[in-house]
Amino acid sequence: MKNLSETVNRNMVYLIYCLTFTFLLSLYCLLLNKSDGFLLVNHFHSKPFDAFFILFTDLGNGLFVIGLMLIMMLRRKIGWSIQTGVSFLVSGLVVQLFKHLAHSPRPLLFFGPHDIHWIYGITKTGYASFPSGHTATIFALTTLLSFYFPGTRSAILFFTIAALTGFSRIYLSQHFPVDVLGGLLTGVLTSIVVYTILPHTKFEKRLSKKEIEQQSTNLQ
Repeated sequence: MKNLSETVNRNMVYLIYCLTFTFLLSLYCLLLNKSDGFLLVNHFHSKPFDAFFILFTDLGNGLFVIGLMLIMMLRRKIGWSIQTGVSFLVSGLVVQLFKHLAHSPRPLLFFGPHDIHWIYGITKTGYASFPSGHTATIFALTTLLSFYFPGTRSAILFFTIAALTGFSRIYLSQHFPVDVLGGLLTGVLTSIVVYTILPHTKFEKRLSKKEIEQQSTNLQ
């Protein structure tokens, strides 16, 4: 388990934040039932916060991840881009599997349109509540980024972005707290596994070797 130990030590601060958040959110879900835990958050809303979280929640959108992957490729971080893509795909598949198995109603369907704060055109309905896909995506992404940019400041930045994105899913009445918890665990664990068993340095070494061979060919 040497590789796993090395992965965890890449940014222990970030993982401690995630572990603490997981513990607190789990405790919140245990102390309050599903309805009360959601309504406690849903009661606090305003138009400025609506506008802010409508924009912020898109950080958990797959299009944002794909855009970031393209930037990585342009910066010649091929290994990073591949790891990010694999983590995105795997976490997405896990999320869709659990959504299909759980068949859990979203808050708008669970409570009805007259009992909660929701935003027309943004808040979705249906039976795809658990787990939160946006939360899984952003935590998978920020976990990898915390490994690429280790340090306390980066840990605080990446964790804050992920936690706020997760909170936005509850604020916008898209998910219950337990859904965010499920997404958090899916995203973090997926990226730890991907970073451990699929080292990005292998792809970068192969690219460098090909570049050297290409340069040698050009000189001849």
